[in-house]
This record gives sequence, C-alpha cells and structure tokens, in this order.
Amino acid sequence: MAEMQTNAVQNSKRAGVARSKKLSTRVDLTPMVDLGFLLITFFIFTTALSKPTAMGLKLPAAGPPTNVANSTTLTLIPTDNNEIYYFHGQLTEALQNGLFGKTGFQPAGGIGDLLREKRKQLTAMDKVKDFTVLVYPDKSASYKNIVDLMDELVINGVPVQCLADDPATIEKLKISLMNHR
Repeated sequence: MAEMQTNAVQNSKRAGVARSKKLSTRVDLTPMVDLGFLLITFFIFTTALSKPTAMGLKLPAAGPPTNVANSTTLTLIPTDNNEIYYFHGQLTEALQNGLFGKTGFQPAGGIGDLLREKRKQLTAMDKVKDFTVLVYPDKSASYKNIVDLMDELVINGVPVQCLADDPATIEKLKISLMNHR
C-alpha cells in the first residue's frame, strides 16, 4: 500500500514567510510482486496441464493396395445440406441388391444408427475387427460435416477408417447413387 510520510519543515529564518510541509510518498510494491508471481505460476501451471488435442489420422504405408471384404466395408459420401450417401461393399453389387441409401447427422435415424447397425451385424459374424469405413467427401461437403463424420466413426469404434480425396471417383460414386434413388 502507499504510505504518506510527513516531515515537518521548520520555518524559514526569514520573518513572516512560512514554508509548507513537505510530503514524500513511499509505495510498497510487495503485494504487486506477490500478484505477479501468482499470475506467472498460474499461467505456467495451466499451460502445462492443457495439452492440445487433435484427431489422429493414420495414413497407409506405401505399397500394394489392401483388399477388404465386401461384407465388412461401408462407403460414405458426405455432401452438402448435411446429407450422407452410403453403400455397403462394392458399388455395383450395392446398387443391384439395394444396399445403398441416404442419411444425415440427426440423432435418430442418422449416421450413428447406420454405423451401430453395421457394427452389430459384423459382431454377429465375428468380423467386427475388420469393419472398414471409406469416406469420400464431396467438394460441396463442409469441413464441419467431415469432422463430425470422423468423430462419429471414432465414437462408434470403427477400427479402420479411410479418408479419400480422389475427385473423379467421388463424383462418379455420387452420380451413380443419385441416379438410382
């Protein structure tokens, strides 16, 4: 705290002239230093505790392509308007057998339900460890939708996820699915 110290100054030797009291200020900086150290300690402590988190994206190693079974594969194509086109296995077989459709991100009847149903089918066949989801985002899909979709895959415990970026393949798949609606 600031303290005021007063020193009485004697009257001047000159007659009739009185001098005023001299005031000197002394500021105690101890509380300010304490506050500074507390703030520094707080910021160092909170910075050390809050580690940035990011979703890990595992990329395949270079080499020959990996073959996956049609029964364990689900292909998702997120597009604009929060829509996701999907099909099971190969596109031609899915179109012939009606194993395709369109869903969204809604809590009931959305992508989460589709993933849980596929996981339940694979668990019954004892192939859940081979569950593979291929994600082909359309150029009209928002970044938010792709992140939400990848989060949904992690939440539902999909062991193998693939995010593809081949625009020609994505457009071909989307057109094929839209024409068979």
